[in-house]
Amino acid sequence: MCTVSWIHQGQGYQLFCNRDEQHTRRPASKPQLLTHHGIRFLAPIDGDFGGTWIAVNEFGLSLALLNRGPGSPAQISRGLLVMNLIAGPTLADVAERFATSNLSDFAPFTVLGLAPGAPAALFGWDGSEGGVVADAGPYMPLVSSSLDPEGCESRRRATLERILAKSPALRPGALLAFHRSHAPVAGVHSVCMHRDDAQTVSFTWVTVEDGGANMYYAAGSPCRSLAGESLSLALCSGPQTQCA
Repeated sequence: MCTVSWIHQGQGYQLFCNRDEQHTRRPASKPQLLTHHGIRFLAPIDGDFGGTWIAVNEFGLSLALLNRGPGSPAQISRGLLVMNLIAGPTLADVAERFATSNLSDFAPFTVLGLAPGAPAALFGWDGSEGGVVADAGPYMPLVSSSLDPEGCESRRRATLERILAKSPALRPGALLAFHRSHAPVAGVHSVCMHRDDAQTVSFTWVTVEDGGANMYYAAGSPCRSLAGESLSLALCSGPQTQCA
């Protein structure tokens, strides 16, 4: 499960993501440069199913996945859907791919989409119906949890409100502090989550600006260390056929 926040800056943006997983999950790989349908993108790879929960492509389009309930062995990993949706230049392309996907193959989810110069969008599936929210701003931060999801969402939102009360202007430093937070205490409800059976296992920070995209990835709990690695990708400013 995840906690996701973001901030728009000029025509670019910054995206922050904590990934929470059970201890029984295999470790993910660090971000790689990949290609799907001719479009290059950066993404870490899930150790169990080979999909991803966060990606940014050469057009500055980013996606972040939040699971909304457990899946079944008969269903396809939701991370593989992200690998398919990221292969488009715009949020309109994501919406088209989303609309034509067989969502019944997947357990419930929310996908956040970010693109330069556009409002963030949400693409959701509740297990019976799909939907799109054209402006995700009022829903920031996004939170998903397998244990007490409503309690986690309300307390993590309250944590961000307390941080912003000290520095009302939303800046990257405030969101970084948010993702490292143990408020009210280190446990199931804290943004940097710790449970007996699960914890925050990685922190990812995507920056899109000035013709480039950067993905910073730190394995482990962000409360302990943000030591990680960065991978960058030049943005394509022309038609897709001219960017390969």
